[in-house]
Amino acid sequence: MGLLLERWEQVKSGQGQVVLLSGDAGIGKSRLVQMLKEYVAQEPHTRWECRSSPYFENTALFPVTDLFQRLLQFQDGDTSGEKLGKLEQTLSQYRLPLEESVPLLALLFSLPLSEDRYPPLALSPQRQRQKTLETILALLLEQSGQQPVLFIVEDLHWTDPSTLEFLDLLINQSPTMSMLTLLTCRPTFQPRWRHKSYLSEVTVHRLSHTQVEQIVAGITDGKTFPAEGLQQIIGKTDGVPLFVEQITNAILESGQLKAVDRHYELIGSFSTFAIPVTLQDSLMARLDRLVTAKGVAQMGATIGRQFAYDLLSMVSQLDEGTWQRELGRLVEAEIV
Repeated sequence: MGLLLERWEQVKSGQGQVVLLSGDAGIGKSRLVQMLKEYVAQEPHTRWECRSSPYFENTALFPVTDLFQRLLQFQDGDTSGEKLGKLEQTLSQYRLPLEESVPLLALLFSLPLSEDRYPPLALSPQRQRQKTLETILALLLEQSGQQPVLFIVEDLHWTDPSTLEFLDLLINQSPTMSMLTLLTCRPTFQPRWRHKSYLSEVTVHRLSHTQVEQIVAGITDGKTFPAEGLQQIIGKTDGVPLFVEQITNAILESGQLKAVDRHYELIGSFSTFAIPVTLQDSLMARLDRLVTAKGVAQMGATIGRQFAYDLLSMVSQLDEGTWQRELGRLVEAEIV
């Protein structure tokens, strides 16, 4: 959080910055984004915020189009003419030529144009896409000339290629803009922006056991948790704060505990609590990408949450060289 605030101060002095927050699902990336938004809320600035979606990975410029629909205040009941009017009114506030910018952005929203008002642009499809990206960038550039801009794009791991191409243009221009570009992604995303002095890559790490205990204490208002319950939470959440909250609340609501003075007493069993679905889905997606190594992980999990190297090698159906290599891949991916 300190680094984000430091970068924002640099932006206010005219030094554009880019921050890439990387971490697993539930690790706290969006929480950091929210905290920064709250911090700058009382300061003069413009905030443009969008996110990618797994349902629109192959839809060109989906995050940007979704952002503009909100900025333009498009309503479900608006006619094409009404939407075009809102687009024209907004673009007229910028120094862009309307005869070019309106047709380019109207295409994003599939808005029909009359040829007498907007003659067709004599551009190849590739050049038209490039001009569209440049127009969006020009809007941001002009906005940043008026006051600092906080531009947020979340979930880059689901971002379509056209939006990534736009981010290429934006990041290359960042030093000339009073703008903090804040991006979030999961570790599977491989950024193509490296070695830039104005780009900070931040990995949001898992919590230590002590930090997990602090979160549990916060949820229970300081009431001491049974040691067995605390170990369940530490063991099943892998230090992911969202899952710490989920499992702690599930245990509190289960009826397995009784509040006595400043602590809880166990009156049932913790054996029924499963790993949260979101964590399991995240793990399975990571395993699926490892192909052969997935079988080694499943074999180890059959033995137990902890398994001995010697025992795994005895039951493995793979030759020793192969299974050692796959086990190494699991360690490298931080699954084992």
